[in-house]
Amino acid sequence: GDLGTGSRTHASCGGPIPCRSADGSKHARGSREPILAARVPTRPKDIHHLENREWRRQHTQQRPMAPLALGLAKVGAGLAIGTPVALTGAVVSLLTKMHGSVGVAAPTKRMLAEEDAKACALFRHLPALAEKIAWRSLGADVTPIHRCALNTPSGVPVSFFVKREDLASPVYGGNKVRTLQHQLAVIESKYEAGDPRCANIHVMGTGGSNQVVATAVHARERLPKLTALWMDKDVPDLDNTLNMLSTLSMPLAAKFNWAEPLPVLKRLVGAAFGGDGVVVTAGGNCPAGVLGQVGGLLELAEQIEAGAMPSPDRIYLPIGSSCTTSGLILGVALARHLRLGPFGGPLRIVGVPVHEAFAMLQAKLGIHRASLSQYMPLTIRHTLKTTCAELARLGGPDLHDASLRILHEEVEILTDADLVGIYGAHSEVSRRAAQAYDATGRLFEGSGAEVSTPLWVCGHFVAKAFAPLIDDAAKEELRGQTFLLWQTKSAVQPLGTEDEWAQLAEMPPLVKRWADDGPAESTLRPGKVDTANGTPDDYRHLMKALP
Repeated sequence: GDLGTGSRTHASCGGPIPCRSADGSKHARGSREPILAARVPTRPKDIHHLENREWRRQHTQQRPMAPLALGLAKVGAGLAIGTPVALTGAVVSLLTKMHGSVGVAAPTKRMLAEEDAKACALFRHLPALAEKIAWRSLGADVTPIHRCALNTPSGVPVSFFVKREDLASPVYGGNKVRTLQHQLAVIESKYEAGDPRCANIHVMGTGGSNQVVATAVHARERLPKLTALWMDKDVPDLDNTLNMLSTLSMPLAAKFNWAEPLPVLKRLVGAAFGGDGVVVTAGGNCPAGVLGQVGGLLELAEQIEAGAMPSPDRIYLPIGSSCTTSGLILGVALARHLRLGPFGGPLRIVGVPVHEAFAMLQAKLGIHRASLSQYMPLTIRHTLKTTCAELARLGGPDLHDASLRILHEEVEILTDADLVGIYGAHSEVSRRAAQAYDATGRLFEGSGAEVSTPLWVCGHFVAKAFAPLIDDAAKEELRGQTFLLWQTKSAVQPLGTEDEWAQLAEMPPLVKRWADDGPAESTLRPGKVDTANGTPDDYRHLMKALP
């Protein structure tokens, strides 16, 4: 029923809920069956009246601790219920503040002079937005579409298309580039306008966060040095360790990690609530970040119209913060609104939560679609609500209802525990799929020429969407459909000018053990990190030095 809407009446007796039957027992709405109480001695019906003191006296004498126990039980029950509720409320409040921390700002005159608005797919289709929301290309170009062929772990040959977001930038690619094109430009615009918060930029994530690396790389030329907040460790994996090393190689104002949780939380709360800075939040999930992903989908539509590939029947991607997934959903809604050719027919967007907690919440509660989730940051429902509202406020079309229809009718979220595994690492299912690619995968341009830059099928994200894609592509009932992988992991592992090895050596033992324990999962990327006995040469061959 609806909660918090005032008094309600009982379905059968018309009285307030809960109510009593003629014999005085409570009964549930729509039922005459009494609600079972705890096992206590049978009491007279008028026990709530003070005149029945004899009954109270007898049972108090028999159990002298009963009132105290009952009181403690009530306090305990209140804490058991109230504490999680309070903590949940605090977390939601913090996430909401972080979601809105960057906000939206118009471009500066310098941006308008330096950037070509036609290089932004969103501006090509909604040109009025070019003067309403800041944007920087970050050196990115149109990401190509390649065809991938491989044999599945069971030996079945399959073929599918790949949107190579991993090649978005020569310094650091992946889906985070589009997420940051508006966000960093908005921060730059506000910084130049004198907003003091934007002189103190915080970026948060886990130890292996792509978001932290991408922000450190792409913010370094135009913005003040940022503070990296590594909130928690991931499962040890060389891919995760490399991301921390890449971040350490960039100029930073400060860095905090999970070995010192209180300073991390203090900085985060101070920036989110106290105005002590701006937060580039988890996965870049905010309206400015999502609008960047909308541009990616519109770019795909243009490529389809140009003949790069057929309109896909199925698009696969991992779900982390839900920023990219929400952007693709909103992008499809916008493409249909604009009456672009692609996506006119049935479409299936297949997402895989990379975190086991979100997978469980989706399986049990449908958290990404539930009505209540419109108030819960990091869910698709909430992300669509806030971004659609911002797009409409900027003068774009109101696509909220259309986006929700796509979410409910055309989005499939896979939550199988064997596939999802644990956050930050391969599951056994995703590992087998990644190994199949490493052993047999080949990539081709539209002309048929083979592509030399391989996919980075990381266990943290990509492999968890890659596995069901190749499994579905091998199914007889789906034969003839067009499959597309949205490749989110950068093909480049950047190496900046700072001494990352020396900085890692100064990290707390807890962090160094995490870094040392990370195995190299891919035969395409052999290497190791050993802070006690190794050298940077053990891993630097996997990194690209930046100017």
